Amino acid sequence: MLCALIAVLCALLAAERATCTTRQCTAKACFTLHTELVLFEKANKNCYENGGYLITIRDYHDLEAVKSVLALAGKILVQGKVWIGLKLSKGKCVLSDKELRGFTWISGASDSSFSNWGKEPSSTCTEDRCVTLSTATGELKWSDGSCREPALYMCVYYFKGMCKPLLLAGPGEINYSLPFLKVPLQQLGGLTMLPHATFADISCAYDSAMNTRAVCKERGAQFAWEEPGPFCASAKRSCKTRNGGCDQLCFDDDTGVRCECEKDYYLGDDQVTCFLKDACHDSPCEHGCASKPTGFTCTCRKGFELSEDQVSCKDVDECTQDICKGHICHNNPGGYECECKKGFQSVDGKCEDIDECAKPVCARHATCLNSDGSFSCYCSSGFKKYQEQCVDIDECLNRPCEGICSNTDGSYTCSCGPGFRLAENGISCVPEPKRTTTSHDFKIILTERLDQPAVITVTPRLSTETTAETHQSVRTDGSVVGSWILVYALSTVIPLLLLITVTAVIAMHRWNRSRKHAKKKGATADSYCWVSSGYTAQLETQRNKIY
Repeated sequence: MLCALIAVLCALLAAERATCTTRQCTAKACFTLHTELVLFEKANKNCYENGGYLITIRDYHDLEAVKSVLALAGKILVQGKVWIGLKLSKGKCVLSDKELRGFTWISGASDSSFSNWGKEPSSTCTEDRCVTLSTATGELKWSDGSCREPALYMCVYYFKGMCKPLLLAGPGEINYSLPFLKVPLQQLGGLTMLPHATFADISCAYDSAMNTRAVCKERGAQFAWEEPGPFCASAKRSCKTRNGGCDQLCFDDDTGVRCECEKDYYLGDDQVTCFLKDACHDSPCEHGCASKPTGFTCTCRKGFELSEDQVSCKDVDECTQDICKGHICHNNPGGYECECKKGFQSVDGKCEDIDECAKPVCARHATCLNSDGSFSCYCSSGFKKYQEQCVDIDECLNRPCEGICSNTDGSYTCSCGPGFRLAENGISCVPEPKRTTTSHDFKIILTERLDQPAVITVTPRLSTETTAETHQSVRTDGSVVGSWILVYALSTVIPLLLLITVTAVIAMHRWNRSRKHAKKKGATADSYCWVSSGYTAQLETQRNKIY
C-alpha cells in the first residue's frame, strides 16, 4: 500500500539542536518523527496544525513503514515511547472482545482487524487512555497509559498530489518550504517527492538575476511547479551538464536540449518533468484508487466510506438508517444483517410477514385474521370462546321465538303449535288460514203427551260453519305423518249420529204402542187427539221421510 521509503533527511533545528525531526515522503504521503517529549494532546495538536495526524497503524504495511522511519532516525533517537493516534475517551469502556479493545483512531480511520498489543489495556471506563508503541524492540508493541505522560510522537500527512524536486541546469541552490515544516530545508538530501503547496526558493551562483520562487500546484492533468525550470542554466545548455535539466532522458540536437521519459511515464507540460501514466501507481489508498486528470482519488468498497484523511476507509453503519424497517439490525464491516422479529421471515434479505392463516392454526368454528407479524382467531357467529375453543351458544335460553325454539349448532330455529304457522320474520306465530265446509243438521222436536202418541217434528236445515284446515306434519321427503283434525271430526260426528238413532228408536216405539192401544178400545174419531194447527203439510212430509 505504501511504497518503499525514498529519502530521509534529519535536520537539526537552530533553536534546539537536541530536537530532531526525521522526514520522509512517498508518492502520496509524508511522515515526520519528532524527538520532542510532549503530552498526547500537544502531539495531536502539532500534527493537526501542520495538516496531518498522529500516525495510524491499520495493517502490517503501516507497521513496516513506521519501523523504517524509526530505523532511519539512527542513533539520535533516544529509545522510549512514541505516541500513535489511538485513544479511549472517558466514558467509554475497554472491550476485551474487540481487536482495538474499544480504542479508536483519532484521525477518523476505520477500526481494523489489526492490533499489536504488548499487554492487555487496563479495564476502565472513567478516564482518557492513550496508546504508545515501544521502540525498545523491533516489534513496536502497543501499550496504553495516561494521556498526561510525555512521549515522542510521529505524524503522517496525506496530500492530493506531489511534485518532483526542481532541476538545475547550472550552479545554484534550492531551499524548500514544506507545508508541515516551519523551517525550510536547506538541502534536498535525496528527497524525491515534495507535497502540494511546497514553496521552492532558487538561488543561482553566477547570475542573481535568475533567482526566483516556484510553487508546487495543480496544473492541468498533473501536479507541477508553477515555474518548471530548469534553473541557473549556463550560456549553453547541454545534456552533459546536470543532464540538461531533464528529469529522465536528455538528448542534444540542433535546436538544443530535448527531454524524454522512460516507459510508463509521460513528459509534463514543463517539457522537463516525467509523470507516471497511472496516477494511482503506488498510491496510499486503503481500498481502491481512481485516476483523474489532476491526480487520483481514493475509493472504498461497498459498505465503506472515506475517512477524514481521504485515504483510509471506514465502515458505514447502515443500522442508523433504519434499513431493516423496524426490525433488528446488526452492523457488520462493509454490510449489515437484519434479524426479523417474531411473525416475520427473511426473503431476499428483507423481512416479510408470515401468513399464519395459510395453515389451520385456529380451533374448529373459528375464523383466522392475519396481521403484520401475528394473527387472531375469532369464533364464528353463534359460538363463543371457552378455554381456547369455540363452543355453541344456546340462543333458546333468551327465548328469541314467540312459539317453539329449537337450538342448532351455531344457530336456532323457531316453530309454532297446532293451528298456527311461522310468520315471515321467522320468529312470530300467526293463526292458520280458515276453510269453509257445508254440513247437514237436523232440528228434532219431540212432542209427547201421556195420553197421546209422541209426535216428532224434524226440521232439516243447512248450516254453514268453518273448521280449521287440516294441520299436517310433513317429513323432509314430503309424506304426511299425521292429522289431528281428522280425529277431532270423528269424535264430534259419531256421538251425534248415535243420539239421532236413539231418539228415532224411542219415537217409533212409542208410536207403535199408541196405535195398539187405540185398536183395543174401538174408539171413535172423537177419542183421537189432533195435532194443533201447527201441523202442516211440510211437517207431514218430514215425518214420512223419517219413517
